[in-house]
Amino acid sequence: MSNNLPIMPFIVALLLLLPIRMGVQSLKKLAFTLWLVGGIVLFSRGTNFLLESAAIQNIPLLAGLVAVALAIGFGKGKFVLAKTSLKNIERLNQFNEPQKPIAVYSLRSWIMIALMVSISVALNIFQVENIVRGPINLGIGFSLIISSLAYLKSFNESKASTVSN
Repeated sequence: MSNNLPIMPFIVALLLLLPIRMGVQSLKKLAFTLWLVGGIVLFSRGTNFLLESAAIQNIPLLAGLVAVALAIGFGKGKFVLAKTSLKNIERLNQFNEPQKPIAVYSLRSWIMIALMVSISVALNIFQVENIVRGPINLGIGFSLIISSLAYLKSFNESKASTVSN
């Protein structure tokens, strides 16, 4: 069993405890960074699980698993989680005053993040084979990376509207 502790609970605790307030643009940057970093971490963990798997000897199986994980991750990122990111951007744009960093995501989003972290922890606890864990982490990581692009688009739109005004 892996001794890796999930980092997300510590990030949430830090965001709850920070005695600062952040403006809308800073919150969007924080949201983007957390989403992207979470995606990169899961993507690389998935890659490592697959590379450590006994199935690495079976290149067609490995390639198929990677292709399916990336396709599902792309679809989920583009059509499901991107909508979540856009809703969060709209929510953040409604703030008129600086907010605590924990406001970076809604309660519903924090619950979804906790559920995803719990699934990852359960896969560790139940010692699920790397050949299963790899594609799951790879797909979720890729979906988070894809959906984080909505935040980048929001930054570019903000810059364009500032320049045109």
